[in-house]
Amino acid sequence: MLKKINKILAISILLILLVNITIVSAATSIGQKITGGAKTAVSEAYGPVKDQTLVDALILIINSLLTFIAILFFLGLIYAGYLWMTARGNQEQIDRAKKITREIVIGLIIILLSRIATEFILTQIGKAIK
Repeated sequence: MLKKINKILAISILLILLVNITIVSAATSIGQKITGGAKTAVSEAYGPVKDQTLVDALILIINSLLTFIAILFFLGLIYAGYLWMTARGNQEQIDRAKKITREIVIGLIIILLSRIATEFILTQIGKAIK
């Protein structure tokens, strides 16, 4: 059962990554190709279209990935809570739920710190390029 869930999660992750990359590349190419009256028409219909730099696109991709990762962390915490609630005094299952919760919190802290560092570095690169 757990192998099936892992397989489904892996396929879901790949599909979401593919969709995010496709959306970002499509938005970037649309922003570059639309000019003049067409840009005005799109702006009136969908809001302002701004040209994206590579740094902006990378930050958008990173934010999309981190949103997906946050959802996975949330689901992991729900799973750990479920294990703990259904332990019925089974100390091994309680310890497993505590371990999963601890690992998820540590992973979340690492991901958030790496996001801050990555965005800072990309912003500095963007400033240096301009």
